[in-house]
Amino acid sequence: MTSELTSLAEILVIASFLGLLLRRINVSPVIAYLISGFIGVELGLNYSTSVFQFLTFLAVNLLSFEMGVSVNLVDLKKIFRRAVFIVLIEFIVTSLIVLLISLIVKLNFLSTILLIVIGFNTSSSIAYKLAEGKLDPSDLKLVLSVSSLEDTLAFVVLGIITSSNFNFLEIILASFISLTLGYLISRLLINPTINFSEDSIVLSGVASVFLFNILSQLLNIPSSLASFLLGIGTSYASTNNEKIVNSIKPLTDFTLILFFFVAGSYMRFSPYILFAIPIAIILILTKYIAFSTAYWVSGVEFIRAFRTGLFMSSLSEFGIVISLTALQEGLPVLPAYNISTIVVAISSTIASIVTYRNKKIIPLINKIYNKLELEKLDSIIKKYSSSYHIKIPSIIIYLAKYIILSITITFSGASLIYLLLTLSPYLIYLSYILVILIPTMLFILLLTSINNIKGKYAEFEFILEFVLVMVFVFNVLEFEIFFLKIVSFNLTVLLLAIGVSSLVTIISYSRIRKLLEEIEKIF
Repeated sequence: MTSELTSLAEILVIASFLGLLLRRINVSPVIAYLISGFIGVELGLNYSTSVFQFLTFLAVNLLSFEMGVSVNLVDLKKIFRRAVFIVLIEFIVTSLIVLLISLIVKLNFLSTILLIVIGFNTSSSIAYKLAEGKLDPSDLKLVLSVSSLEDTLAFVVLGIITSSNFNFLEIILASFISLTLGYLISRLLINPTINFSEDSIVLSGVASVFLFNILSQLLNIPSSLASFLLGIGTSYASTNNEKIVNSIKPLTDFTLILFFFVAGSYMRFSPYILFAIPIAIILILTKYIAFSTAYWVSGVEFIRAFRTGLFMSSLSEFGIVISLTALQEGLPVLPAYNISTIVVAISSTIASIVTYRNKKIIPLINKIYNKLELEKLDSIIKKYSSSYHIKIPSIIIYLAKYIILSITITFSGASLIYLLLTLSPYLIYLSYILVILIPTMLFILLLTSINNIKGKYAEFEFILEFVLVMVFVFNVLEFEIFFLKIVSFNLTVLLLAIGVSSLVTIISYSRIRKLLEEIEKIF
């Protein structure tokens, strides 16, 4: 034990000096931590102990939670279509380039998928630090919204890789449930601590992350995805997201350092290192061109788009997290992991340099713009993009939103019962309140929806009302049958539960209605 503590102290000192040195030359300190972790293996440090396993689990989930809290749903909703369009273009272009690279260096399928994720996923924290105060607020919001969607897609990929029985529809439903419960738990557990000391926020945040780890097992989704959705729910429920992030960040950063020590122990010097540097440069250029072009085509000026793209050129450390998770699952993705470490180092360095000197780079972009005579094309793109939108009939959007929301409320109630039962058999008695509460929420949603369609869809009003009622009946029956199956009690207890639940619902009716309105806004 003493020798292990000595080795840990040594690599912490090495990591401190290397990190300081790399920061001075604008290189991500993550590389210092990876190298230190590799040295730790040579010093005899055992990274397979339960302590390191716990810390790596905590690091990944706190990082996921922090990334979720940083998502601004209000801003994302406003520019959702544009952000989705940009991410889609990035994904397609990156996939084509990576597939070509994969054929040349003969990567396996999983390594190819990971390299695609690594290639289009921007480091949200680095992008924000580089862009703050340098970009126009609207461009900064777009950068953060796009990076949030990239993170979400990366978490989906992580779910596919780590799940032996992946089902896309189940993941979507589980995500909606996690988002809803994340909002509720944040309101009950995290929000009340915001006005107190930072340690209260850290404790409530960590407690929520562990609760969602249990929930992720019940819903069969990766715990990191559940923590990310908890963070998004918190970002919507909280009145001070910045304070939550600032409070929890020191703990996240420290556990991440130890996580990267463990990641460094997997580093192997292989022939792929020779290919990693040119591949990293290709991925960075691909990312820059794909984002900038997509932003330009979405309706902004060429120079503005390609200047903003400079701030998106730092690829995320989350690529290392995904790669390491896959390695720990025993998957053959070492080449992708080795490349991801080089990509993080080079991209963060290049991003720091080009954004610091972005004013000197703008004349070069302007020169290219004039030389290629893009002024006419620029005006055509701007005019076309502003007038063209894919329009989905509002009746379909309204119906889909109602169905999704009602199913989410139903299954969120069921998941909450499971969660209470898992925590303690005695907590199951709290779930009796849901016997009437969940059907009441569904009934309020039904009445609100029927009132909203009055006079709007006269031709389809009867059919719409019929569908809404059928969905309501189906969900109420599903929930009550589930409740009776999971909770065993006699008729007397059932009647008492109905009475107590009805009383609580009547007393809290106005709060329930307000809560339902807030949940509706999330969707």
